[in-house]
Amino acid sequence: MQIWIIQRKLMLHLIMTVLFLDRVWSAGQEKDLTRMLELIEEQVGNTPPNFNDDFPTEVECELYVDSFDSINEANMDFTVSIFIHLMWQDSRFLTWVRLKDNNSYIEADSKRLANLWVPDIYFPNEKKAFFHDVFMPNKMLRIFGDGKVSYTARLSLTLSCPMDLHHYPFDEQRCPIIMESFSYDENNIIMKWIGENTTEGTNDAVRINREITLPQFEVYDISSRSFKRERKGSYARHSGLRTEFYLARNIGYYVVQMYIPSILVVMLSWISFWLNVNAVPGRIALGVLTVLTMTTQSSSVNASLPRVSYTKAIDIWMSVCLLFVFAALIEFAVANVLSNKDNNKVLKLKNILHILKPGAKKKKPKTEILVGEDGEMRLDPERDPTVQRKRVSGILFSMYLDVASRFLFPFFFAMFNLVYWAHYLSTS
Repeated sequence: MQIWIIQRKLMLHLIMTVLFLDRVWSAGQEKDLTRMLELIEEQVGNTPPNFNDDFPTEVECELYVDSFDSINEANMDFTVSIFIHLMWQDSRFLTWVRLKDNNSYIEADSKRLANLWVPDIYFPNEKKAFFHDVFMPNKMLRIFGDGKVSYTARLSLTLSCPMDLHHYPFDEQRCPIIMESFSYDENNIIMKWIGENTTEGTNDAVRINREITLPQFEVYDISSRSFKRERKGSYARHSGLRTEFYLARNIGYYVVQMYIPSILVVMLSWISFWLNVNAVPGRIALGVLTVLTMTTQSSSVNASLPRVSYTKAIDIWMSVCLLFVFAALIEFAVANVLSNKDNNKVLKLKNILHILKPGAKKKKPKTEILVGEDGEMRLDPERDPTVQRKRVSGILFSMYLDVASRFLFPFFFAMFNLVYWAHYLSTS
């Protein structure tokens, strides 16, 4: 029994000793890492690597698009949230960093980052940008045992995206993210995509969160490349990177919200052809209502779009629909004029004289003669058989016009739809 108690005490002392030594070793290691970072801040600081050498520092870049927040056609920009990952080699760290292997690393927090050099990247097409800092600034720098440096940051960007809206809403857009070194030219910094010099290429250098679902667009392709250019006001070329997102607009929303309602309004205007030509108030009200509805719908469609000087696909659609409903209103005006054209030929009268033949023994029907302002006498239109025939002829013409319009308007509108949809669906 006593032996078992002694063994138990010895085991407990052994465990406590191991834990104490581990804590001492960890504290010593942490102290060493802190001392390494302090030496790096003192000896390296904000000076770029290879600054005094004859060769530039290669900075490799990788992007991960975490979210597409919005794509705004009116402002021609888009907002993304990205993780940017930069890597470069800094041989100066080999003097001050002592790690057990090349895969080991020390981390510098956001406070120490202010005293260490990182590439001065900026976005030429940026409108607004900010780093995320919940709960701490989303920045991280790692220094590996072989002198490799890895920098990662999370930020949100609002970037300009010049859009061609000729085929809107059947359009496809290319929205770029452009990065460039601000102050260092190509003699100091060369920017490359990760994997640019390998057989795999830059396919994996830019990745996108596959769970992203955009309300109006679909990202169907991504392209990346590096470039060098001379900025205005600069006397040297600067290295930069460019990636483009190929976006295809989803047409479903516009079919439900724009195309189907406008088709129904055009079809509503055809009801006028089935009403009696003498139903003047109803046909006028229907024609004016459809014209105003199309005008309002066209204005609401363009309210969310920039005021471009060229004609868009939706402009063609709305203009033709407005033309059809306006033509239906004009058709009623023509039909109404045809049905009443005999009344338009009768002059306004000043005097009405009833002339009876003298000495008539047998009572005969009265014939009313109307005398116009110019003294010309003519028969009362109500009793003139010639005018009666003209009136019947005018009503028939207006009826023929209505009957023809019942078939011609739907036929030409169907032909327009066939050409319109065939053209734009084939180009999208």
